[in-house]
Amino acid sequence: MDKLEWCLEKGKTTKRKHRGLRAVEPDVEESKEHLKKAEHNIDFMEEVKKLGRFNDWVFPAAFYSMYHACLAVLENFGYDSRNQECTFTVLKKLIREGKIGLSSDDIAMIRGIGKSINEDIKTLREDFQYGTKVNAEEQLVEDICDSAKAFVERVKGLLHVLWGEV
Repeated sequence: MDKLEWCLEKGKTTKRKHRGLRAVEPDVEESKEHLKKAEHNIDFMEEVKKLGRFNDWVFPAAFYSMYHACLAVLENFGYDSRNQECTFTVLKKLIREGKIGLSSDDIAMIRGIGKSINEDIKTLREDFQYGTKVNAEEQLVEDICDSAKAFVERVKGLLHVLWGEV
């Protein structure tokens, strides 16, 4: 069974909350709500960064801003995902099919954030969210913030084109 099939199988449940992927009707309004959440998380990330002393929270905010941008794309194409690997699997499929103006480099931005970063954003988020570290190097924080903003803007532009709003 390939990854997409596995994700869809995991999404099959009689419960409202699943842990995989479901094919649903494309929902532009839900897509827009995910994009708003992504932008909300960017705003939070910037506010936390300004405070300086809570920069461990920059990493979860950056990750989830990017992740909600990804969910916005999925909703636009008729997918409801509750699994990060399933989300990235669908994005890769949409890229291969030429349905979205993103590249594997755009998706890699979530995993390989900047030149000074050797870890992916998901790992950094987990380290700071679940670990005990509360401070990060200033350059790392800057790179994370810049990359998250760039990714959300890239997805926002893509969605506006798909919605015919450009």
